[in-house]
Amino acid sequence: MSASALRDNWKHLRLPFQLSLAPIFLWGYFLAQGEPDGRFLSAFFSVHALLYTGITAFNSWYDRDEGPIGGLERPPALHPSLLPLSLLLQAVGLLMAIPVGAAFLTIYLLFVALGVLYSHPRFRWKARIAFSTLVVFGGQGALGFYAGWTAAKGSWAEAGSLSALLGALTAAFTTFGIYPLTQVYQMEEDRRRGDRTLCVWMGAQRSLRVSQFCLLMAAVCGVILTLRGAAGLNRGDTASLAAAYAGLLVGVEWMRRNFTRLSPREAFRWVIRLQYGGSLLLSLYILLRWMAERLLRV
Repeated sequence: MSASALRDNWKHLRLPFQLSLAPIFLWGYFLAQGEPDGRFLSAFFSVHALLYTGITAFNSWYDRDEGPIGGLERPPALHPSLLPLSLLLQAVGLLMAIPVGAAFLTIYLLFVALGVLYSHPRFRWKARIAFSTLVVFGGQGALGFYAGWTAAKGSWAEAGSLSALLGALTAAFTTFGIYPLTQVYQMEEDRRRGDRTLCVWMGAQRSLRVSQFCLLMAAVCGVILTLRGAAGLNRGDTASLAAAYAGLLVGVEWMRRNFTRLSPREAFRWVIRLQYGGSLLLSLYILLRWMAERLLRV
């Protein structure tokens, strides 16, 4: 493999973009009151550094984007080695997932299957609104949450509890709320490919309204969860969570009002700042609360 292929393949993995999904996993792990042990590190690495990167590279191979995409303003060249690399990463991640437990392994395999269904031309769920919604809301959102939950519990224990369901809904609504933002600057390319995404179907303005509605629903689920005192959450967490989602809603509203005067690249840069900034703050907050809760239990 040439140096240019190595460099371009690395960019296609979009590792910073995968790490922006960390709050979903961390939220599940925190609510399940998991410990910061080797199982946590193995599960987190297998999902974010291997599974997500492999699925993303798989998608890049079949999408062949030329304009901005999630995490990449200028997609690099595609090399024949990218497809086998995407499969290898997912296979290595699978091996790391096995010791975490059967429940976590099941979720990992479901992610792999959804990645194929979403991207492969034979299925191309990305081009169908109902199926893409299932992948983003139920897959990346709810399954991402339960990946953290099952990694903490080592099983499906209490996965159907009200706290777990509210946590999963918070993650799912948040993920689907961000989804239109990562698609709105790709509408022209999606139209050329014949992909009937949410943004192509509804248009920018209405899809961004959907984004706001989903983020509001995520905030409602999260606030109810904190008011119930799950995993030691309290009224301070209620206020912090509400403020975080209020900030996201303001950011989406700015995008909606200014979208017509933004180029795809300008829209991409705004979304990246909003997504990465929000993800970093949420990840730090969850980690700090996790540490504080552990200290209180000592």
